[in-house]
Amino acid sequence: MPDQPASRYLNLIRASIDSIRKDLPRLTQIGERMADHLLRGGNLFTPQIGTYWPSEFGGRAGGLMGLKPADCLATSEHDVAYTTLPDPRRSKLADDPRWKKLIDSPAQIVINGAESESPHVPVSRVQFLGGKGADEGPHPLAPLRPFDQLVRGWLTTGEMIAACTRAGKMPLIWMSVWLEGALVRNAHFFDHHNVREPWHAPLFHDSVYIPPLAQGYVAGAFLAELEKIFSLVEAQKQKLATAADWMADAIRAGKRVSTVLVGHSYPEILEIPDRDKYPLAWLPSISDLRRAHHPDLAAGEVAFHLGYAPVDVADVRRLLNRGIRFIYTTPYGRPAALDDHPNLLWLDLPWRPADATVDVPGYSVRILPMSSSAHTIVYFAILSELAERIRA
Repeated sequence: MPDQPASRYLNLIRASIDSIRKDLPRLTQIGERMADHLLRGGNLFTPQIGTYWPSEFGGRAGGLMGLKPADCLATSEHDVAYTTLPDPRRSKLADDPRWKKLIDSPAQIVINGAESESPHVPVSRVQFLGGKGADEGPHPLAPLRPFDQLVRGWLTTGEMIAACTRAGKMPLIWMSVWLEGALVRNAHFFDHHNVREPWHAPLFHDSVYIPPLAQGYVAGAFLAELEKIFSLVEAQKQKLATAADWMADAIRAGKRVSTVLVGHSYPEILEIPDRDKYPLAWLPSISDLRRAHHPDLAAGEVAFHLGYAPVDVADVRRLLNRGIRFIYTTPYGRPAALDDHPNLLWLDLPWRPADATVDVPGYSVRILPMSSSAHTIVYFAILSELAERIRA
């Protein structure tokens, strides 16, 4: 049905992707400016101002290893602070001492968000990636801003990495801990000693040559993969509607929808002011289905799990045998041993296992995670449907 809520939301996501694509020259230019400062000795950090961006951006498969801590004190005009901003409807940024400290510092400030969400900034060191405002979207439960920030933020990062390769330097990139050998490989790059902790990795490799990545290559590859996933989600609109039906049934009956999106963004990205009034029961990011959801979840309740790890069929069956309706996906795909069941709704969301998306010829790992962008499309498409059902 073309007018169903998921269709309307996905049409807006399609328009966002088109808008981001048109903005690529400007995002690439900002990434190149960031690279220039880092190549001149600047540090890169994500100040703890936006609620979710430090956890989304740091310690991330396909992301940079050599970040400074979120509370880094900028001391150079080449230091780069990369941040989102809190929802302006719930936070007065001008009164935040962390914001004042950042503005008063010499750092270059890159804000992953719309200029309209910021207090007046009387400095020339601030750049905005643009995108949707906090109040844009078909329903308050289904905003467009999180998707816009995730995609714009990672695309700009990818073009920054590419610019570094054109200057002869390769940033250190995390290998996902879901890949064999990753812990040893990642640990190898830390400046480890027995004098003090914490130990940090440098921003760049000392002597690794990567053939220069062309301007626009990384962004183009990431968007191409994102659009494949988007097309797959569009083809599953009936499943999205069914997921919302299950959730609405549980909510009307006074039961829980136990919700876990595995990764680095959720639930912080939601900026939920009052969890008791939010229709879903959110839990921390845990892959293990034996621990991820409420242990007393019972028949008629829903477990909603957008996962990260391979499927353990026995764990899934244990949930289903308790009468729990289970909405589930992982990038590893549905194993043949997982039989159909009236309480199982499998979504196909095949971002690359271990998350990082874009190949860098000559380098040991891929760059730029996709999970957060993919999860966000599905989550808010379902919430669009749910909003209409629980409002009726």
